[in-house]
Amino acid sequence: MPDTPPAPAPPTEGPAPRVLVAFASRHGATRETAATVARELTRAGRARGGLSVVLAPVQRQPDAVAFDAVVLGSGIYSGRWLEPALDWVGRMSSELRDRPVWLFSTGVPGGPLPGRAVGDGRWVADAIGARQHRSFGGRVEPRLLSPAERVEFPIELPDQRNGDAVRDWSVRIAAEIAGRPALARVG
Repeated sequence: MPDTPPAPAPPTEGPAPRVLVAFASRHGATRETAATVARELTRAGRARGGLSVVLAPVQRQPDAVAFDAVVLGSGIYSGRWLEPALDWVGRMSSELRDRPVWLFSTGVPGGPLPGRAVGDGRWVADAIGARQHRSFGGRVEPRLLSPAERVEFPIELPDQRNGDAVRDWSVRIAAEIAGRPALARVG
């Protein structure tokens, strides 16, 4: 008789892991990517016993302490994350180091620079011990750009976003989070 693979482990008892999907977006493309991540985590989490997912802009100052895992994204401008994202990471750095964190950056060609620079996604990942940093294509809508941004993006660029790549990445994160026990809640 051939060996049969072991049965999958039953879902763990107790509360579903809570996941914060936080983001900083200047013109909306990163917000849309974060919403896709949150939607896919929720969907993929259902198949694994459930995940409780909250989507929030960093400007609302979500408290990472209330979550078992964090996915954080920022738009990239001139090779740097947006200041609200960097400020939030600075305020939440100890809390972020205490839980699994995944990072993503969105931008268009000319965005992330080679190597690590203060304020880029790879630098943030190193600073807080993130599990992974992914870069995804972005979108530039000329009608939304400031005069200074029009200098940086003088030509119209096609939408660089890849929904399939974002969804696949989110499903892998959901599988990893669902395999971890939820943190003990205080209070």
